[in-house]
Amino acid sequence: MIEQKSLKFQKLAKNTRLIALEIWILIFYKNKNFEKTIDNSFDFNKLDKRDKSFVYLLINSSMRRHKQAQRIYTKYAKQGIDPRNRYLNSILLIATVQLIWLEIAPYAVINEAVYQAKLFINEKQSRLVNAILRKISQNNKEFSHIISNEASNLPEWLFNSWKSLYGEKNVDEIVKLAMDPPPLDIVISTKITKKEKEIIKSELNGVEIFPNVLRCPFNGNVEDLPRFKDGIWWIQDAASQIPCTILLKKIKKNYLKSIQSLKIIEMCCAPGGKTAQLLDSDLVIDCIEKNKNRSRIFKKNMARLNFNPNLINVNAEDFNPEYKADVILIDAPCSGTGTIRKNPDIFIRNAPNNLDNFVSIQNQILDNSAKILKKNGLIMYVTCSLQKIEGERRIEDFLKSHKQFSIVSFNSEDFPKISDSITKEGFIRILPNHFNFNFENVSNGSDGFFIALLKKEK
Repeated sequence: MIEQKSLKFQKLAKNTRLIALEIWILIFYKNKNFEKTIDNSFDFNKLDKRDKSFVYLLINSSMRRHKQAQRIYTKYAKQGIDPRNRYLNSILLIATVQLIWLEIAPYAVINEAVYQAKLFINEKQSRLVNAILRKISQNNKEFSHIISNEASNLPEWLFNSWKSLYGEKNVDEIVKLAMDPPPLDIVISTKITKKEKEIIKSELNGVEIFPNVLRCPFNGNVEDLPRFKDGIWWIQDAASQIPCTILLKKIKKNYLKSIQSLKIIEMCCAPGGKTAQLLDSDLVIDCIEKNKNRSRIFKKNMARLNFNPNLINVNAEDFNPEYKADVILIDAPCSGTGTIRKNPDIFIRNAPNNLDNFVSIQNQILDNSAKILKKNGLIMYVTCSLQKIEGERRIEDFLKSHKQFSIVSFNSEDFPKISDSITKEGFIRILPNHFNFNFENVSNGSDGFFIALLKKEK
């Protein structure tokens, strides 16, 4: 199933498809950020929840399937399709996705696409749109080989990178998972009783895939979920909560004194899932976040959870407290390629121009953390990128220039189902296809993460 399919969307007002088309033009051809474009769209924000869901469905599905859709509709264009004709390509792409993958009634899709072609291009092109889409709807068995090649939707740079790093089988599995929208993972406070947790599981219709982590079959407004205002759970990907769960164990093992007395710093803390985990264990944290917009989201999330951490708006690479820290958690800014399932715009983006910038900032944050850490202190470095240049390579380079640090190796007892993700160096490398939960009606997988734990020996 792709989000919420089919029949209930067939009677929607036509303007939803027009709005989707205009948003697609902005994000695909003008490289606008999808979420910001949605937020700033006057027409989109006038829609009711049902129509908004349909627009999300069209755009997200088109991002995931864009290369497959292009191969299908160009197959029926005898004279080819000029790639410079943005509206023609966009109309055909979105319509093809509806016909093949969303299985929406052909008459609704084709009529609207023809109308859009008349509106934005001309009568001649509308006839071409009509002819191509009718052939697609009548001959959908002809391109099963195209439909099955889901990895072809990846940008070439990313496919080649992942194939060389993890092998084609892993790439195919990662992309297959990313074709569907991500599940909703919820972390429950450890402070509630077992009885209350069972009530929450029942209310949310969730399955406990990890201790205190529920995977829920929900596709809507998070604020409508039961117990949202009670502040006893928060949204956090199943893999995203692993670093702090392990870190809490390692802290308790590394320090004889009360962990509540430790001086802990979290670098790049927004939106606050990992912060919530640490605060839920009564740790005292200085939370560092330079981005003002992300800081506002962080404050809102913390307020709902009844937490009041010390938030400091400063660059993580420049933070210089008057004390030396016992523990530093670096949730490093990165390319985020491990989050492709919930950020399908990764499918339509070229190689990031700012990857070198990310690497430079990651190095600077690590260097600064080394300076402000106590002897015998711990640094946990985390990224949600699958690019090893942002993970393994950063730690390897750091250790070459910081001989006083050593790797604290992870082991299979640190977390359930984690043994296959532990590298020979002692790091954790979680691929999005790693976790198979073996629950009926529960989707597998997670975001991708790299985790390293370092100790300052002298």
